Amino acid sequence: MEINRFKTNDGRDIYSFAVQSFPTLATNIYLIDDGSRLIMVDTGSGLPESNKDLLAGFEAVSSTMGKSISMADVSAVLLTHGHIDHFGGLKFFREHNADAPIAIHQLDVRVISNYEERVIVASRRLDAFAEQAGVSAEKRVDLMSMYTYSKNIYESTPVQMVLEDEQEIFDMTVYHTPGHCPGQVCFKVDDLMLTADHILGRITPHQNPESITLNTGLGTYLNALKKISRVPGIRLGLPGHEKVIEDVYGRIEEIRTFHEGRLQKVLDICKTPKTMLEVSMELFGEVKHYHRLLAIEEAGAHVEYLYLRGELMAANLEEIANRPHPVIQYVCDD
Repeated sequence: MEINRFKTNDGRDIYSFAVQSFPTLATNIYLIDDGSRLIMVDTGSGLPESNKDLLAGFEAVSSTMGKSISMADVSAVLLTHGHIDHFGGLKFFREHNADAPIAIHQLDVRVISNYEERVIVASRRLDAFAEQAGVSAEKRVDLMSMYTYSKNIYESTPVQMVLEDEQEIFDMTVYHTPGHCPGQVCFKVDDLMLTADHILGRITPHQNPESITLNTGLGTYLNALKKISRVPGIRLGLPGHEKVIEDVYGRIEEIRTFHEGRLQKVLDICKTPKTMLEVSMELFGEVKHYHRLLAIEEAGAHVEYLYLRGELMAANLEEIANRPHPVIQYVCDD
């Protein structure tokens, strides 16, 4: 297993390794060693392959450090956000360490500690969104089946510490960066920034409409990007997936430019009335499996952004006024 080692300008070591959270998705795990504490950031998905990789990662870090360490040596677990590829391994972690406190931002606490409720409520909101987007009843059944797949691998786990914006914890600074997820946070460790899924080096983080989950939405995400762009002294970005970000500030501008381009594409598509599903089809074409759901959400986040800012308007007001569950058609407000 490949181990990356980073040293901060204050002499702390950060070790990283990737676990296979899902067949097509690897998640980076970080271990922060300051000589007296070992802080673990994220846990993987909790699926068997992810858990196997987690154990192998600790063994590989032990070899790199020249001393034996295990999950039992972890002083605390910091979770970057409430997506299962980052917190699903908590149950497995607790089998090896019963005492280390678990910390996550307030807006994602209920995802960790009251997970069963979260799945039910989020599923209902997602189904309502998909219906309004123009997805047929039959296809919504398939989408919801994909959404709830793997949701039974995790059980609610108590949270001992609640993170707040600009809080100092274990000699690092917490930055609340909602958008991709309500409780998404980044951690600044001296001159390194653990960017989690807020800033990724190759892809743009997935966006959800705020109509599905509060404190998400493209506008919220772009504001949080701006927040990190104003944090001085970031030498490297250590993301939740894929490779190190050499220029965090430059990458932020690339992501902002990307979304500006996608917003313009949506405006062009909506020169004639379109449903969210139709916008998604024109943006992404025919996609399969779980990517169908992601495509509709991503398109919906951009449509919602433009609609809230008055650049799109509902074209079928009479139908909306007279049907209990109307499919909204959006058109560019010229």
